[in-house]
Amino acid sequence: MHPSKETSKWLIYTLLGIIADTLDTVLTAIAPPKRPQRSVLPSDIDNFSNAELLELSENAPKVHPDAGVVKLTSGTVAKPSQDMDEDAPDPSEATALDLVFSETTIPVPRVRRVLRREWDFLIVMDYIDGPTLAHVWPTLPKWRKCLVAFTLRRYVRQLRRLQAPPGAPPGPLSASAQGPARICESPVFGQVQSHRGPFASYAELSAFFNDRHRRALDAQGVPQDDPARKDLFDDSEPLVLTHQDLNLRNIVVGDGGRLWLVDWAWAGYFPPWFEYVATQRQSEDARISGTDDEFWKVLVPFICGPYFRQEKWLLRMSQALYWI
Repeated sequence: MHPSKETSKWLIYTLLGIIADTLDTVLTAIAPPKRPQRSVLPSDIDNFSNAELLELSENAPKVHPDAGVVKLTSGTVAKPSQDMDEDAPDPSEATALDLVFSETTIPVPRVRRVLRREWDFLIVMDYIDGPTLAHVWPTLPKWRKCLVAFTLRRYVRQLRRLQAPPGAPPGPLSASAQGPARICESPVFGQVQSHRGPFASYAELSAFFNDRHRRALDAQGVPQDDPARKDLFDDSEPLVLTHQDLNLRNIVVGDGGRLWLVDWAWAGYFPPWFEYVATQRQSEDARISGTDDEFWKVLVPFICGPYFRQEKWLLRMSQALYWI
């Protein structure tokens, strides 16, 4: 894309974002969002013992043939933890869900129990009944799709208010604010190896990408005095909670059209622009994103912010991410 066209595109999305955020602030002041009532009610597994739940999960039916989530009761499902670290002291996804539930009004499944198994954890959470947005999306008129995008932008805006505590490493969350650094999984790391780290600090994450950027430029024969050598990893904004798997298959349309965000396995503290890159990359494959609708791709920079420069930077150095 020509630089002037790219700048104009960025300005348009930025202006639309400012207008949307102003509207969000006004709406929040007039009618503060409320947590779904079902989330504060008792669960139908409260009287089950851990042993009973583990036994129940062994023969429970799958929610989807290709997923590892099983339906325990009419109101709950169970999901194995997906932490890359074999010795993870707690399941990062459950910690992320607890944080989002307590600190935002984003509709998410409430974690009801975490069960320790031999090799992993079993996360028991509320079952959110309803079709995925991937199923509903083709039936929506464009104005409804725009409303969906506005709602999702409001969700992302809330997530970005949840900054990593001082000293917390990038990547998956730990139950302890000063928990150990963990292996990070993200579409931003590329398709060959989607997990890297652990990174003990934000600076270490930046150093990893800057080193790969240097290797890519060396492989391309870029002169040492070329300005591209000074264009480094963008760590100008703080680490914030990032879902990283925002696609239509991970959004459930519940009662009253409420949008629920599910599947927080990749969630962690990352630069804000990771959300855009991860969502944009998934939108390029209909099997992953749940749609081949071009309008969804148009909405992604509005939902996550137009981080075009960072995306282009990653594209230039992506060759080096093929190296383990």
